[in-house]
Amino acid sequence: MIRRSLIVLLFAAIAVAGTAAAQSTGGVLRAGMQADPVGLDPHITGATATRNMLENVYDTLVMFDSSLQIVPGLAESWEASDDGRTWTFTLRENAMFHDGSPVTAGDVAFSISRIKDPDVASPRGDDFAVVDSIDVPDDRTVVLNLAEPFSPLLSKLAHSLNVIVPEAVVREHGDLQEVVVGSGPFRFVEYLPQTRMVLERFDDHWATDADGNALPYLDGITFQFYPDPTSRTTAVQTGAVDWIEYVPAADVDVLDADPEVEVVGGLSANFRSVYLNVARAPFDDPHVRRAFSYAIDEQAVVDLALFGTGGVPATGTTIPASNHYGVRDSPYVGRDLEAARAEMAASSVPDGFEFDLYVTTTYDFLRTPAEVVQANLAEIGVTANIVAEDWSIYLPKALEGDFDATILGESGQSDPDDFLFNVFYTDNGGNLGNYSNPEVDVLLERGRQVSDPEERREIYLEAQRLILEDAAHVFLFHSSQYEAIRGEVRGFEHFPNTSYLGLRTTWLDR
Repeated sequence: MIRRSLIVLLFAAIAVAGTAAAQSTGGVLRAGMQADPVGLDPHITGATATRNMLENVYDTLVMFDSSLQIVPGLAESWEASDDGRTWTFTLRENAMFHDGSPVTAGDVAFSISRIKDPDVASPRGDDFAVVDSIDVPDDRTVVLNLAEPFSPLLSKLAHSLNVIVPEAVVREHGDLQEVVVGSGPFRFVEYLPQTRMVLERFDDHWATDADGNALPYLDGITFQFYPDPTSRTTAVQTGAVDWIEYVPAADVDVLDADPEVEVVGGLSANFRSVYLNVARAPFDDPHVRRAFSYAIDEQAVVDLALFGTGGVPATGTTIPASNHYGVRDSPYVGRDLEAARAEMAASSVPDGFEFDLYVTTTYDFLRTPAEVVQANLAEIGVTANIVAEDWSIYLPKALEGDFDATILGESGQSDPDDFLFNVFYTDNGGNLGNYSNPEVDVLLERGRQVSDPEERREIYLEAQRLILEDAAHVFLFHSSQYEAIRGEVRGFEHFPNTSYLGLRTTWLDR
């Protein structure tokens, strides 16, 4: 039976809780992955594939546990001033990088400054734009001075790619694309494109379980690449690997029925949309965008393209309806061809038009919805030509906004700011469709400054109403993400933000 989104506190204030059963240290986990990483420098890449393999090579200042609560990471404690503008973090005394050098407050200051540096061009540069200055009173103390209160600060610091890197290594090599040196529980060994990435246990990692045993339990992890979904399913069924990510929607029930395999996971923090490039005609016309939103059947996408198991239809915007900040009453829920045709009639292209729908061949949940979208739009006189490319080619183009329309999304969100600011704030790095609404910008700025949850909720609900009115995206679905593990794999926990930090407490019973 599928084990869905278990909420287990993995990390205590200083120690990390272990599994209840007696752990067996040692062994190398063979993990079947969907795609190669897109770049190895964690500050430069925005690729989930890179995050999935490197988040256990590096550490963040603070972390999420499996219930998405903020817990200590490299910082063992922190405090904020009454006005919310000064944050002081105290680092662990025993944290070390894999080259044997200690993790210092200087490395923290360098890492945050590097992420926000425009010359580095990090896709998360805006995460720390509010950091006005950084003080380093001593090697274990770092003080972030903010220009204004910033509610999502801890959430941004916990993002799995906003990691702390060794300043000396970056300065020596220029970046971390060829040299991978972190402070996480696993050390980078090698990466052979389209074959494997190998990690080995870092014996001097700071983390321990509740009984004081050193983490991680595993000797290492070998990530093997299976871009074909069927091959990945076969690999875990036959024992070629111990664990796979992104169980194909078509195979969830198949693997769940296999007595040698357990499927874990469920609805995760993410969104999948049709991004419309409003810098290109006719998508600069809100009538066209609204016509698409009325015409595309999000339930059919889930039922046909995701086999009914791969997600739930979007009933609001990027924030799932079950989230406290989510909208549940989008006017586009369901399918309204009459409304869609009326919007097209009022648009700049009443007789229809033709465009390229750009997708990736690598992730089936981003590729298969395209055919449903294509068929839906044909009924309102619009021809969608599906153009598909491998992730390594597709992603750089998509991130540059080089498309008419594309099916994409983001994962790993925890704060409402993660779902909205990155995607809809004018000229922000994740605003790939070039959407801009000054009223939305003001609301998203206010949401960052307010700490009261109910006040923030009202701000974000109003922002989402405007985003829906503008039809900035066609909101399709929120993915369910599953991992499949063989019976010898113990202690792994599925994180609802799609993180694989659960590998830190995984062990092999063999």
